[in-house]
Amino acid sequence: MLRKVYRKKSTAAQNAESMGAQENSKSYMEKESAPQPLPSEIFECQALIKDIFCDSSDVIIEVFETTEKKAMIVYIDGLSNRDLIDRDIITPLKTVDFKGDMTSALNTFFKVNQDVMGVVTDIVNGDVAVFYDKSEKVIIIDMKQYDKRTVESPDSETVTRGPKEGFTENVRTNTSLVRRKIRNPNLVFENMTLGRQTNTQISLVYIKGIVNREVLEELKTRMSTIDVDAILESGYIEQFIDKQPFSPISGIGVTQKPDILAARILEGRVGIVCDGTPHVLTVPELFMENLHSSEDYYNRMLQAIILRCLRFIGLCIGIFLPGLSVAIFTFHQEMIPTTFLTHLIASTLNTPFPAAVEAFFLILMFELLREAGTRLPKNVGSAITIVGSLIIGDAAVSAGIVGAPMVIIIALTAVASFTVPNLTEFILIYRLLFLFLGATMGLIGFGAGLVIMLTQVISTESFGIPILSSFSKNERKDGILRYPWPSMKYRPISIAKDNVKRMN
Repeated sequence: MLRKVYRKKSTAAQNAESMGAQENSKSYMEKESAPQPLPSEIFECQALIKDIFCDSSDVIIEVFETTEKKAMIVYIDGLSNRDLIDRDIITPLKTVDFKGDMTSALNTFFKVNQDVMGVVTDIVNGDVAVFYDKSEKVIIIDMKQYDKRTVESPDSETVTRGPKEGFTENVRTNTSLVRRKIRNPNLVFENMTLGRQTNTQISLVYIKGIVNREVLEELKTRMSTIDVDAILESGYIEQFIDKQPFSPISGIGVTQKPDILAARILEGRVGIVCDGTPHVLTVPELFMENLHSSEDYYNRMLQAIILRCLRFIGLCIGIFLPGLSVAIFTFHQEMIPTTFLTHLIASTLNTPFPAAVEAFFLILMFELLREAGTRLPKNVGSAITIVGSLIIGDAAVSAGIVGAPMVIIIALTAVASFTVPNLTEFILIYRLLFLFLGATMGLIGFGAGLVIMLTQVISTESFGIPILSSFSKNERKDGILRYPWPSMKYRPISIAKDNVKRMN
Protein backbone atom coordinates (compact mmCIF):
# COMPACT_ATOMS: atom_id res chain seq x y z
CA MET A 1 0.00 0.00 0.00
CA LEU A 2 2.81 2.39 0.88
CA ARG A 3 4.48 1.56 -2.41
CA LYS A 4 1.30 2.47 -4.28
CA VAL A 5 1.02 5.78 -2.42
CA TYR A 6 4.67 6.55 -3.08
CA ARG A 7 4.24 5.77 -6.74
CA LYS A 8 1.20 8.04 -6.95
CA LYS A 9 3.07 10.83 -5.22
CA SER A 10 6.10 10.47 -7.44
CA THR A 11 3.87 10.51 -10.53
CA ALA A 12 2.14 13.65 -9.30
CA ALA A 13 5.50 15.22 -8.56
CA GLN A 14 6.70 14.34 -12.02
CA ASN A 15 3.59 15.90 -13.54
CA ALA A 16 4.10 19.04 -11.45
CA GLU A 17 7.74 19.24 -12.53
CA SER A 18 6.71 18.75 -16.15
CA MET A 19 4.11 21.51 -15.91
CA GLY A 20 6.67 23.77 -14.27
CA ALA A 21 9.17 23.08 -17.01
CA GLN A 22 6.56 23.87 -19.64
CA GLU A 23 5.71 27.10 -17.86
CA ASN A 24 9.37 28.08 -17.62
CA SER A 25 9.89 27.26 -21.30
CA LYS A 26 7.32 29.87 -22.33
CA SER A 27 8.80 33.08 -23.55
CA TYR A 28 8.54 36.20 -21.46
CA MET A 29 6.42 37.81 -24.13
CA GLU A 30 3.84 35.02 -23.79
CA LYS A 31 3.73 35.16 -20.00
CA GLU A 32 3.51 38.91 -19.70
CA SER A 33 0.71 40.20 -21.87
CA ALA A 34 -0.37 43.15 -19.71
CA PRO A 35 1.71 46.36 -19.69
CA GLN A 36 4.41 46.30 -16.99
CA PRO A 37 6.40 49.35 -15.88
CA LEU A 38 10.17 49.22 -15.76
CA PRO A 39 12.12 49.35 -12.49
CA SER A 40 13.79 52.65 -11.72
CA GLU A 41 17.03 51.12 -10.40
CA ILE A 42 19.59 50.41 -13.13
CA PHE A 43 20.71 47.08 -11.64
CA GLU A 44 17.12 45.89 -11.35
CA CYS A 45 16.67 46.68 -15.05
CA GLN A 46 19.86 44.80 -15.82
CA ALA A 47 18.67 41.72 -13.93
CA LEU A 48 15.24 41.92 -15.59
CA ILE A 49 16.72 42.14 -19.11
CA LYS A 50 19.05 39.21 -18.42
CA ASP A 51 16.13 37.15 -17.17
CA ILE A 52 13.93 38.00 -20.14
CA PHE A 53 16.63 37.14 -22.68
CA CYS A 54 17.79 34.08 -20.71
CA ASP A 55 21.29 35.60 -20.42
CA SER A 56 21.87 35.03 -24.15
CA SER A 57 25.40 35.72 -25.35
CA ASP A 58 24.36 37.92 -28.30
CA VAL A 59 22.39 40.34 -26.10
CA ILE A 60 24.90 43.04 -25.17
CA ILE A 61 24.30 44.83 -21.84
CA GLU A 62 26.73 47.61 -21.00
CA VAL A 63 26.57 49.63 -17.77
CA PHE A 64 28.75 52.73 -17.60
CA GLU A 65 29.14 55.88 -15.51
CA THR A 66 28.06 59.31 -16.71
CA THR A 67 28.82 62.62 -14.99
CA GLU A 68 25.50 62.34 -13.12
CA LYS A 69 24.38 58.72 -12.69
CA LYS A 70 24.77 55.24 -14.13
CA ALA A 71 23.44 54.44 -17.59
CA MET A 72 22.94 51.17 -19.44
CA ILE A 73 22.55 50.29 -23.11
CA VAL A 74 21.05 47.06 -24.41
CA TYR A 75 21.17 45.80 -27.98
CA ILE A 76 21.59 42.57 -29.93
CA ASP A 77 24.98 42.00 -31.48
CA GLY A 78 24.66 41.68 -35.24
CA LEU A 79 21.42 43.68 -35.50
CA SER A 80 22.73 47.11 -34.43
CA ASN A 81 25.60 49.31 -35.60
CA ARG A 82 28.30 49.29 -32.92
CA ASP A 83 30.17 52.29 -34.36
CA LEU A 84 27.06 54.48 -34.28
CA ILE A 85 26.33 53.37 -30.72
CA ASP A 86 29.78 54.48 -29.58
CA ARG A 87 29.61 57.77 -31.49
CA ASP A 88 26.00 58.89 -30.88
CA ILE A 89 25.15 57.32 -27.51
CA ILE A 90 28.07 56.37 -25.28
CA THR A 91 30.38 59.27 -26.15
CA PRO A 92 27.78 62.06 -25.58
CA LEU A 93 26.68 60.53 -22.28
CA LYS A 94 30.27 60.37 -20.98
CA THR A 95 31.18 63.97 -21.80
CA VAL A 96 31.62 66.56 -19.04
CA ASP A 97 28.86 68.67 -20.60
CA PHE A 98 26.23 66.01 -19.90
CA LYS A 99 23.87 67.29 -17.17
CA GLY A 100 21.54 64.30 -16.87
CA ASP A 101 19.16 65.16 -19.70
CA MET A 102 19.51 62.26 -22.17
CA THR A 103 17.05 63.74 -24.66
CA SER A 104 19.30 66.75 -25.26
CA ALA A 105 22.59 64.85 -25.17
CA LEU A 106 21.87 62.22 -27.82
CA ASN A 107 22.87 63.10 -31.38
CA THR A 108 20.19 61.03 -33.09
CA PHE A 109 16.45 60.51 -33.38
CA PHE A 110 14.77 58.48 -30.66
CA LYS A 111 11.48 57.58 -28.99
CA VAL A 112 10.53 57.01 -25.35
CA ASN A 113 9.08 53.77 -24.02
CA GLN A 114 8.01 52.84 -20.49
CA ASP A 115 6.61 49.34 -21.02
CA VAL A 116 8.73 46.23 -20.57
CA MET A 117 7.02 44.45 -23.46
CA GLY A 118 7.52 47.39 -25.78
CA VAL A 119 11.20 47.71 -24.87
CA VAL A 120 11.80 43.98 -25.42
CA THR A 121 10.06 44.11 -28.80
CA ASP A 122 12.20 47.08 -29.87
CA ILE A 123 15.41 45.34 -28.82
CA VAL A 124 14.48 42.16 -30.68
CA ASN A 125 13.79 44.25 -33.79
CA GLY A 126 17.33 45.63 -33.70
CA ASP A 127 16.86 48.92 -31.85
CA VAL A 128 19.09 50.12 -29.01
CA ALA A 129 17.58 50.69 -25.57
CA VAL A 130 19.19 53.30 -23.28
CA PHE A 131 18.36 53.04 -19.56
CA TYR A 132 19.16 55.75 -17.00
CA ASP A 133 19.33 55.28 -13.26
CA LYS A 134 16.34 56.49 -11.21
CA SER A 135 14.26 56.83 -14.38
CA GLU A 136 11.43 54.59 -15.59
CA LYS A 137 11.68 55.94 -19.14
CA VAL A 138 13.77 54.14 -21.73
CA ILE A 139 15.16 55.84 -24.82
CA ILE A 140 14.74 53.67 -27.95
CA ILE A 141 17.08 54.52 -30.83
CA ASP A 142 16.89 53.03 -34.30
CA MET A 143 20.40 51.90 -35.21
CA LYS A 144 19.62 48.75 -37.15
CA GLN A 145 22.38 47.35 -39.28
CA TYR A 146 22.47 43.72 -40.34
CA ASP A 147 23.47 41.74 -43.39
CA LYS A 148 20.87 41.59 -46.14
CA ARG A 149 20.78 40.65 -49.77
CA THR A 150 20.93 43.41 -52.33
CA VAL A 151 18.15 44.01 -54.82
CA GLU A 152 18.62 41.56 -57.69
CA SER A 153 16.64 40.21 -60.62
CA PRO A 154 14.49 37.20 -59.59
CA ASP A 155 15.37 33.94 -61.35
CA SER A 156 11.79 32.67 -61.55
CA GLU A 157 10.33 35.78 -63.23
CA THR A 158 12.90 36.83 -65.79
CA VAL A 159 11.88 39.38 -68.42
CA THR A 160 13.48 40.79 -71.56
CA ARG A 161 11.73 44.15 -71.24
CA GLY A 162 10.75 45.92 -68.06
CA PRO A 163 12.19 46.39 -64.55
CA LYS A 164 14.72 43.77 -63.51
CA GLU A 165 14.66 44.44 -59.76
CA GLY A 166 13.10 41.93 -57.40
CA PHE A 167 12.08 41.74 -53.76
CA THR A 168 14.55 40.77 -51.02
CA GLU A 169 14.17 39.16 -47.60
CA ASN A 170 13.89 42.53 -45.82
CA VAL A 171 10.35 43.82 -45.38
CA ARG A 172 11.35 47.50 -45.33
CA THR A 173 13.38 47.15 -48.51
CA ASN A 174 10.36 45.57 -50.17
CA THR A 175 7.95 48.28 -49.06
CA SER A 176 10.36 50.95 -50.30
CA LEU A 177 10.48 49.25 -53.72
CA VAL A 178 6.70 49.46 -53.93
CA ARG A 179 6.69 53.07 -52.73
CA ARG A 180 9.08 53.97 -55.54
CA LYS A 181 6.58 52.57 -58.04
CA ILE A 182 3.50 54.25 -56.54
CA ARG A 183 4.27 57.73 -55.21
CA ASN A 184 0.82 58.25 -53.77
CA PRO A 185 -0.18 59.21 -50.20
CA ASN A 186 -3.12 56.79 -50.52
CA LEU A 187 -0.71 53.85 -50.66
CA VAL A 188 -1.13 52.17 -47.28
CA PHE A 189 1.19 49.73 -45.49
CA GLU A 190 -0.64 48.18 -42.56
CA ASN A 191 1.71 46.32 -40.22
CA MET A 192 1.00 43.34 -38.00
CA THR A 193 3.01 40.64 -36.23
CA LEU A 194 2.42 36.90 -36.58
CA GLY A 195 4.10 33.93 -34.88
CA ARG A 196 4.26 33.58 -31.12
CA GLN A 197 7.95 32.67 -31.16
CA THR A 198 9.22 34.34 -34.34
CA ASN A 199 7.19 37.61 -34.12
CA THR A 200 7.43 37.96 -37.90
CA GLN A 201 6.59 41.37 -39.32
CA ILE A 202 3.80 41.32 -41.91
CA SER A 203 2.72 44.30 -43.99
CA LEU A 204 -0.57 44.53 -45.88
CA VAL A 205 -0.25 46.88 -48.85
CA TYR A 206 -3.18 48.43 -50.71
CA ILE A 207 -4.36 51.73 -52.14
CA LYS A 208 -7.08 53.50 -50.21
CA GLY A 209 -9.98 54.39 -52.47
CA ILE A 210 -9.21 51.62 -54.97
CA VAL A 211 -8.92 48.51 -52.82
CA ASN A 212 -11.87 46.13 -52.56
CA ARG A 213 -12.94 46.72 -48.97
CA GLU A 214 -14.75 43.38 -48.71
CA VAL A 215 -11.61 41.49 -49.72
CA LEU A 216 -9.49 43.57 -47.33
CA GLU A 217 -11.78 42.93 -44.35
CA GLU A 218 -12.04 39.22 -45.14
CA LEU A 219 -8.26 38.99 -45.38
CA LYS A 220 -7.81 40.73 -42.03
CA THR A 221 -10.37 38.38 -40.47
CA ARG A 222 -8.56 35.30 -41.74
CA MET A 223 -5.15 36.58 -40.69
CA SER A 224 -6.40 37.46 -37.22
CA THR A 225 -7.20 33.76 -36.66
CA ILE A 226 -3.60 32.67 -37.36
CA ASP A 227 -2.18 31.46 -34.05
CA VAL A 228 1.02 29.51 -34.62
CA ASP A 229 4.53 29.43 -33.22
CA ALA A 230 6.35 30.47 -36.37
CA ILE A 231 5.81 32.27 -39.67
CA LEU A 232 9.02 31.70 -41.62
CA GLU A 233 7.78 32.33 -45.15
CA SER A 234 4.75 33.73 -46.94
CA GLY A 235 3.79 30.15 -47.83
CA TYR A 236 2.73 29.68 -44.19
CA ILE A 237 0.29 32.57 -44.53
CA GLU A 238 -0.96 31.34 -47.92
CA GLN A 239 -1.94 27.98 -46.43
CA PHE A 240 -3.61 29.54 -43.39
CA ILE A 241 -5.79 31.97 -45.36
CA ASP A 242 -6.67 29.47 -48.11
CA LYS A 243 -10.08 27.99 -47.38
CA GLN A 244 -9.78 25.33 -50.12
CA PRO A 245 -6.59 23.41 -49.25
CA PHE A 246 -7.44 20.43 -51.46
CA SER A 247 -8.04 22.49 -54.58
CA PRO A 248 -5.21 22.35 -57.18
CA ILE A 249 -5.56 26.11 -57.66
CA SER A 250 -5.67 28.51 -54.72
CA GLY A 251 -6.67 31.91 -56.08
CA ILE A 252 -3.73 33.50 -54.23
CA GLY A 253 -1.01 35.04 -56.39
CA VAL A 254 2.72 35.00 -55.69
CA THR A 255 5.31 37.36 -57.17
CA GLN A 256 8.88 38.52 -56.60
CA LYS A 257 8.67 41.68 -58.72
CA PRO A 258 7.64 45.10 -57.39
CA ASP A 259 6.14 46.19 -60.72
CA ILE A 260 3.78 43.19 -60.73
CA LEU A 261 2.69 43.91 -57.15
CA ALA A 262 2.18 47.59 -57.99
CA ALA A 263 0.06 46.71 -61.04
CA ARG A 264 -2.10 44.33 -59.01
CA ILE A 265 -2.81 46.67 -56.10
CA LEU A 266 -3.65 49.38 -58.65
CA GLU A 267 -6.46 47.06 -59.74
CA GLY A 268 -7.88 46.85 -56.21
CA ARG A 269 -6.03 43.86 -54.83
CA VAL A 270 -4.21 43.50 -51.51
CA GLY A 271 -0.54 42.52 -51.19
CA ILE A 272 0.94 40.60 -48.25
CA VAL A 273 4.63 41.36 -47.64
CA CYS A 274 6.32 38.99 -45.18
CA ASP A 275 9.67 39.66 -43.56
CA GLY A 276 12.29 37.04 -44.36
CA THR A 277 11.12 36.11 -47.87
CA PRO A 278 11.13 37.73 -51.34
CA HIS A 279 7.81 36.07 -52.25
CA VAL A 280 4.89 38.49 -51.88
CA LEU A 281 1.27 37.28 -51.92
CA THR A 282 -1.58 39.06 -53.71
CA VAL A 283 -5.30 38.42 -53.24
CA PRO A 284 -7.47 37.72 -55.05
CA GLU A 285 -5.94 36.16 -58.16
CA LEU A 286 -8.04 35.30 -61.21
CA PHE A 287 -7.34 32.20 -63.29
CA MET A 288 -6.46 34.08 -66.48
CA GLU A 289 -3.69 35.99 -64.70
CA ASN A 290 -1.60 32.81 -64.78
CA LEU A 291 -1.38 33.27 -68.55
CA HIS A 292 -0.23 36.87 -68.19
CA SER A 293 3.25 38.29 -67.83
CA SER A 294 4.41 41.76 -66.89
CA GLU A 295 6.01 42.03 -70.33
CA ASP A 296 2.56 41.78 -71.94
CA TYR A 297 1.83 45.33 -70.80
CA TYR A 298 5.22 46.72 -71.85
CA ASN A 299 5.22 45.23 -75.36
CA ARG A 300 2.94 46.07 -78.24
CA MET A 301 -0.55 44.59 -78.41
CA LEU A 302 0.05 42.02 -81.19
CA GLN A 303 3.14 40.57 -79.52
CA ALA A 304 1.29 40.27 -76.22
CA ILE A 305 -1.64 38.48 -77.90
CA ILE A 306 0.68 36.00 -79.65
CA LEU A 307 2.52 35.20 -76.41
CA ARG A 308 -0.70 34.73 -74.44
CA CYS A 309 -2.08 32.41 -77.13
CA LEU A 310 1.15 30.39 -76.96
CA ARG A 311 0.82 30.09 -73.19
CA PHE A 312 -2.80 28.97 -73.53
CA ILE A 313 -1.79 26.35 -76.10
CA GLY A 314 1.01 25.24 -73.78
CA LEU A 315 -1.47 24.92 -70.92
CA CYS A 316 -3.79 22.74 -73.01
CA ILE A 317 -0.94 20.54 -74.26
CA GLY A 318 0.47 20.13 -70.76
CA ILE A 319 -2.86 18.93 -69.39
CA PHE A 320 -4.60 17.12 -72.25
CA LEU A 321 -1.99 15.62 -74.60
CA PRO A 322 -0.91 12.49 -72.62
CA GLY A 323 -4.47 11.47 -71.74
CA LEU A 324 -5.82 12.21 -75.21
CA SER A 325 -2.99 10.28 -76.88
CA VAL A 326 -3.46 7.25 -74.65
CA ALA A 327 -7.24 7.30 -75.24
CA ILE A 328 -6.77 7.35 -79.03
CA PHE A 329 -3.95 4.77 -79.07
CA THR A 330 -5.93 2.39 -76.87
CA PHE A 331 -9.57 2.74 -77.94
CA HIS A 332 -9.84 4.87 -81.07
CA GLN A 333 -7.15 3.79 -83.53
CA GLU A 334 -9.51 4.60 -86.40
CA MET A 335 -8.86 8.31 -85.72
CA ILE A 336 -5.14 7.91 -86.53
CA PRO A 337 -3.99 8.34 -90.15
CA THR A 338 -2.96 5.03 -91.75
CA THR A 339 0.67 5.97 -92.35
CA PHE A 340 1.17 7.18 -88.78
CA LEU A 341 -0.69 4.15 -87.43
CA THR A 342 1.67 1.83 -89.30
CA HIS A 343 4.74 3.54 -87.80
CA LEU A 344 3.09 3.55 -84.37
CA ILE A 345 2.45 -0.20 -84.47
CA ALA A 346 5.97 -0.85 -85.67
CA SER A 347 7.55 1.24 -82.91
CA THR A 348 5.48 -0.30 -80.12
CA LEU A 349 5.51 -3.88 -81.40
CA ASN A 350 8.29 -5.00 -79.05
CA THR A 351 7.30 -2.90 -75.98
CA PRO A 352 5.88 -4.99 -73.11
CA PHE A 353 3.61 -2.33 -71.58
CA PRO A 354 0.44 -0.64 -72.80
CA ALA A 355 0.48 3.04 -73.77
CA ALA A 356 -0.88 4.19 -70.40
CA VAL A 357 1.95 2.52 -68.47
CA GLU A 358 4.53 3.98 -70.85
CA ALA A 359 3.11 7.47 -70.39
CA PHE A 360 3.01 7.17 -66.61
CA PHE A 361 6.59 5.86 -66.49
CA LEU A 362 7.88 8.75 -68.60
CA ILE A 363 5.93 11.36 -66.61
CA LEU A 364 7.34 9.92 -63.38
CA MET A 365 10.87 9.95 -64.83
CA PHE A 366 10.50 13.55 -65.94
CA GLU A 367 9.21 14.71 -62.54
CA LEU A 368 12.10 12.94 -60.79
CA LEU A 369 14.64 14.59 -63.08
CA ARG A 370 13.05 18.00 -62.61
CA GLU A 371 13.05 17.63 -58.83
CA ALA A 372 16.67 16.52 -58.88
CA GLY A 373 17.62 19.46 -61.10
CA THR A 374 15.84 21.86 -58.75
CA ARG A 375 17.53 20.61 -55.56
CA LEU A 376 21.06 20.26 -56.92
CA PRO A 377 23.36 23.27 -57.40
CA LYS A 378 22.41 25.35 -60.41
CA ASN A 379 25.26 24.32 -62.74
CA VAL A 380 25.03 20.64 -61.85
CA GLY A 381 21.22 20.60 -61.84
CA SER A 382 20.82 21.79 -65.42
CA ALA A 383 23.38 19.24 -66.62
CA ILE A 384 21.66 16.41 -64.76
CA THR A 385 18.27 17.36 -66.23
CA ILE A 386 19.45 17.55 -69.84
CA VAL A 387 21.87 14.60 -69.85
CA GLY A 388 19.56 12.46 -67.73
CA SER A 389 16.60 13.04 -70.03
CA LEU A 390 18.60 12.25 -73.17
CA ILE A 391 20.38 9.19 -71.81
CA ILE A 392 17.46 7.64 -69.95
CA GLY A 393 14.99 8.37 -72.77
CA ASP A 394 17.27 6.92 -75.45
CA ALA A 395 18.13 3.91 -73.28
CA ALA A 396 14.45 3.24 -72.55
CA VAL A 397 13.60 3.28 -76.27
CA SER A 398 16.61 1.10 -77.17
CA ALA A 399 15.76 -1.41 -74.45
CA GLY A 400 12.20 -1.68 -75.72
CA ILE A 401 10.64 -0.42 -72.46
CA VAL A 402 8.79 2.47 -74.12
CA GLY A 403 8.07 3.47 -77.69
CA ALA A 404 9.56 6.50 -79.43
CA PRO A 405 6.14 8.17 -80.09
CA MET A 406 5.34 8.23 -76.37
CA VAL A 407 8.75 9.76 -75.60
CA ILE A 408 8.03 12.55 -78.08
CA ILE A 409 4.56 13.13 -76.60
CA ILE A 410 5.78 13.37 -73.00
CA ALA A 411 8.72 15.59 -74.02
CA LEU A 412 6.33 17.96 -75.80
CA THR A 413 4.07 17.91 -72.76
CA ALA A 414 6.98 18.79 -70.44
CA VAL A 415 8.15 21.67 -72.62
CA ALA A 416 4.61 23.03 -72.94
CA SER A 417 4.06 22.97 -69.16
CA PHE A 418 7.05 25.30 -68.69
CA THR A 419 5.16 28.09 -70.45
CA VAL A 420 2.82 28.41 -67.44
CA PRO A 421 5.07 27.91 -64.37
CA ASN A 422 2.49 29.28 -61.93
CA LEU A 423 0.13 26.36 -62.68
CA THR A 424 2.58 23.48 -62.17
CA GLU A 425 0.48 21.82 -59.47
CA PHE A 426 -2.75 22.30 -61.44
CA ILE A 427 -1.23 20.88 -64.65
CA LEU A 428 0.34 17.84 -62.99
CA ILE A 429 -2.81 16.79 -61.11
CA TYR A 430 -5.13 17.09 -64.08
CA ARG A 431 -2.57 15.54 -66.43
CA LEU A 432 -2.62 12.39 -64.31
CA LEU A 433 -6.42 12.52 -64.03
CA PHE A 434 -6.86 12.72 -67.82
CA LEU A 435 -4.28 9.98 -68.28
CA PHE A 436 -6.21 7.63 -65.97
CA LEU A 437 -9.63 8.42 -67.45
CA GLY A 438 -8.36 8.20 -71.03
CA ALA A 439 -6.70 4.85 -70.35
CA THR A 440 -9.82 3.36 -68.78
CA MET A 441 -12.71 4.85 -70.79
CA GLY A 442 -11.21 6.42 -73.89
CA LEU A 443 -12.69 9.65 -75.18
CA ILE A 444 -15.72 9.21 -72.92
CA GLY A 445 -13.41 9.31 -69.90
CA PHE A 446 -11.55 12.25 -71.43
CA GLY A 447 -14.85 14.14 -71.73
CA ALA A 448 -15.75 13.25 -68.14
CA GLY A 449 -12.41 14.63 -66.97
CA LEU A 450 -13.02 17.84 -68.90
CA VAL A 451 -16.36 18.28 -67.12
CA ILE A 452 -14.72 17.63 -63.74
CA MET A 453 -11.96 20.17 -64.38
CA LEU A 454 -14.27 22.90 -65.67
CA THR A 455 -16.71 22.36 -62.79
CA GLN A 456 -13.92 22.63 -60.25
CA VAL A 457 -12.42 25.78 -61.78
CA ILE A 458 -15.80 27.48 -62.23
CA SER A 459 -16.81 26.76 -58.62
CA THR A 460 -13.53 28.00 -57.10
CA GLU A 461 -13.63 31.39 -55.41
CA SER A 462 -10.88 33.59 -54.03
CA PHE A 463 -12.10 35.71 -51.11
CA GLY A 464 -15.65 35.61 -52.46
CA ILE A 465 -14.68 36.39 -56.08
CA PRO A 466 -14.97 33.59 -58.70
CA ILE A 467 -11.57 33.04 -60.30
CA LEU A 468 -13.19 32.87 -63.77
CA SER A 469 -14.89 36.25 -63.40
CA SER A 470 -12.33 37.66 -65.85
CA PHE A 471 -14.72 36.70 -68.68
CA SER A 472 -17.04 39.61 -67.92
CA LYS A 473 -17.59 42.31 -70.56
CA ASN A 474 -14.92 44.82 -69.54
CA GLU A 475 -12.42 42.23 -68.34
CA ARG A 476 -12.36 40.35 -71.66
CA LYS A 477 -10.18 43.18 -72.97
CA ASP A 478 -7.38 41.85 -70.77
CA GLY A 479 -7.89 38.08 -71.02
CA ILE A 480 -6.32 35.80 -73.57
CA LEU A 481 -6.48 38.75 -75.95
CA ARG A 482 -5.03 42.08 -74.84
CA TYR A 483 -6.57 45.24 -76.23
CA PRO A 484 -4.50 48.42 -76.72
CA TRP A 485 -3.94 50.42 -73.56
CA PRO A 486 -6.32 53.27 -74.55
CA SER A 487 -9.14 50.71 -74.79
CA MET A 488 -8.66 49.35 -71.24
CA LYS A 489 -10.35 52.22 -69.44
CA TYR A 490 -11.68 50.12 -66.57
CA ARG A 491 -10.12 48.06 -63.84
CA PRO A 492 -11.42 44.50 -63.35
CA ILE A 493 -14.95 45.27 -62.14
CA SER A 494 -15.11 42.03 -60.17
CA ILE A 495 -12.21 43.23 -57.98
CA ALA A 496 -12.26 47.05 -57.87
CA LYS A 497 -15.98 47.42 -57.31
CA ASP A 498 -16.03 51.02 -56.08
CA ASN A 499 -13.42 52.76 -58.23
CA VAL A 500 -13.39 50.92 -61.56
CA LYS A 501 -12.39 53.70 -63.95
CA ARG A 502 -8.62 53.97 -64.46
CA MET A 503 -8.58 56.64 -67.19
CA ASN A 504 -10.79 59.42 -68.54
